[in-house]
Amino acid sequence: MNPRTVFLTFATTMLTSGAAISAEGPVVWTDTTCHYFIIRLPGGSPDEGFGLFGSKTKSVPKVGEIVEGDILGVYEVEVTEKATGQKYSVVHWANGKSEETLVRHSPVHCASRYKKKTLGARDEE
Repeated sequence: MNPRTVFLTFATTMLTSGAAISAEGPVVWTDTTCHYFIIRLPGGSPDEGFGLFGSKTKSVPKVGEIVEGDILGVYEVEVTEKATGQKYSVVHWANGKSEETLVRHSPVHCASRYKKKTLGARDEE
């Protein structure tokens, strides 16, 4: 079979299958000043264990809430907070290996981006 035909058949199948893969993860950081939040992504590569999302609806889930939706695969997605059913229309901006990395690379208008972490017991001596 011609490689081009195989590719076109595969591409057409992928484009026409509208089934979204739903995944869920806990919210680990939010910033209500810029409407961004970070979700711990399920499974996958340790280099991309967290996802940075921006809310299009100007509201964000709270830290500790579990959200579900196609958080692993698409740019614009609607996620649902599992306990309340609250829906959020969001944009998936980036993935990173740590929460701190994504906070540091969040937009400059996020106020909590500039907050200092509390000192540990060893640093206070």
